Amino acid sequence: MNNSVINPIAYLDGNAQVIYKVQSEKEIFLIIKIDSQSATCPSCHSGSSHRHSRYCRNVQDLPVSECYFHFQIIVQKWFCDNPDCQKKVFTERLSWLAPYQRKTARLERVIEKIAFSTNCLTAEKVCESLHIRISHDTLLRRVKNVSFNHQASPFCRYR
Repeated sequence: MNNSVINPIAYLDGNAQVIYKVQSEKEIFLIIKIDSQSATCPSCHSGSSHRHSRYCRNVQDLPVSECYFHFQIIVQKWFCDNPDCQKKVFTERLSWLAPYQRKTARLERVIEKIAFSTNCLTAEKVCESLHIRISHDTLLRRVKNVSFNHQASPFCRYR
């Protein structure tokens, strides 16, 4: 395998910098730092340039060249400069990663398509062959948590 990894996080964020990289035959691991100068408060939507601290999140993304791809991302916390806002400290939001999620949005979409296309045991095997680490129990839980807006059929006898 080639020792140089094409920057797979280039599509994510213009402020993302790879600060550490480990690549083997089966997996790619990166440590990424988001170096933004300001952030928007999710509660009051006012801008802030007053940093509070930073922390790490572990994230999994789609496989790259048949390798399991995961990374740690260092994101920043900010003080909200708006005195009327209830949230005094907030974490910067990333468009490609939902709050509290450990998988990127594009990986979530692929997992959902696989889970809804077959049963969960087969979906687990498909994910494993694609180098996506997820159990059949997690797939089943995700399918059960999806709600559909459906109405009773007009041909239904019991309403």
